[in-house]
Amino acid sequence: MPTHRPLQILVATSTILVALVFFVAGVQKLRVPDPTVTMIGRYIDSPQAVRAIGFMEIGLATWMLSFRTPRLAGGAAALALAGFSVLIAVELQRNAPLPCGCLETRPGLESPHAIRRGLWVSLGRNAFLILCATSVAVLATSDKPRASSEF
Repeated sequence: MPTHRPLQILVATSTILVALVFFVAGVQKLRVPDPTVTMIGRYIDSPQAVRAIGFMEIGLATWMLSFRTPRLAGGAAALALAGFSVLIAVELQRNAPLPCGCLETRPGLESPHAIRRGLWVSLGRNAFLILCATSVAVLATSDKPRASSEF
């Protein structure tokens, strides 16, 4: 963790926020995989990929909350979010976009306009989360594992 108290608070808050979003999104993909299967199916023909993504998100959340190797965890989170953002941006270019199923959207229940708006909200949320994850990757002082009492 950084030695300055405000930076410690920023890194800890960013870590918890990003981890919480990854955990909720991962659980959502495992509980209700259909929206994500539908969207991802355009790019990868494997329903098991959605389960893998859900477990990856939960694993990444757990890794971040362990506060071990925070720089590496923050960088991995930023890269995962950037990858998800690319898929969302590509979907926004389609005439009939599908919701990503990341947190709250479901296919067939919304108009194309509402789906497009939801994708833009997801893209904006991801941009903010990338900033948070990057702040962890840059501002965390060490990737050496440390005792929990040091936090």
